[in-house]
Amino acid sequence: MVTHRPGLLVSRRIASLDPVHDADQISRLSLVVLHGHPALTYALFTVAFMKQVAVPTMARTLYRRGNGDIVRATALRNDDTIVFFGHLLDHGPDSEVGTAWIQRLNEIHAHFPIRNDDSLYTLATLALAPHAITASLGRSPFTQAELEAQWRCWRRVAQRQGITDIPACRDLLSTWASAYEHAEYAPSPEGRAISASLVEAFAERVLPRLLRPLADEIIAAVSPPALRQVHNLPEPRQIVQRTVRSAIGAYVACTPVRPVRLDRSFVTEFGVKRHGDRRPAEVGYRHGSI
Repeated sequence: MVTHRPGLLVSRRIASLDPVHDADQISRLSLVVLHGHPALTYALFTVAFMKQVAVPTMARTLYRRGNGDIVRATALRNDDTIVFFGHLLDHGPDSEVGTAWIQRLNEIHAHFPIRNDDSLYTLATLALAPHAITASLGRSPFTQAELEAQWRCWRRVAQRQGITDIPACRDLLSTWASAYEHAEYAPSPEGRAISASLVEAFAERVLPRLLRPLADEIIAAVSPPALRQVHNLPEPRQIVQRTVRSAIGAYVACTPVRPVRLDRSFVTEFGVKRHGDRRPAEVGYRHGSI
């Protein structure tokens, strides 16, 4: 069975679907099949996570006085989170599989005092960050239909999680998220410690050894200025900024001719290949563990 197709054919398939009624299918084709390259996914995930821990309340919950798995086992914690996303994108939030993984998420979150607004901001980073980050570098790979579908898919996940006061549309979520960042972003030792762990994990997972000393500059180059300031990231040199922008531009430009795997899955890439095939109860935080 042929599992590879040129990106153009996947883009045409997306264009033939409806972003309202086919939101889950479009989201998988967009975020996983077409643009789910592991290095790009890990970079976008890293910055999105750093946005969350720019909020001191969220950073303290995750840091847990240095005992949180995000600082003690950063790579595993990142893989586990992406595996959750992978199951939801592969099957949809309303499927039997999606329901089981959302229940597991709720079990994990029940151990911690998480504010509704903090959960809503997590939704915002999932629905908004991939486009916002790539667009800030000059060229987003996502069409308007893809963005609408992604928003609807992640909104459904949030609804299934019991998150309330979700804005009515993607634009309103963006406005809400900007106001939340203005009110909640602040430096914290916990946030900066987690940020450093995330940058280190990104370097080890994505970059060749010779480029690893540049990891903080590379992440800074794809981070908005407010995030750089909160986490005390360096101002990236122009050569680093230009190289990152050129890499993103070349990636997007090659989309029509780049072969992509139709069966690509974050579950396989970040889960099965590294940690084996696991049930929901075996993934993520367990009470009494790290």
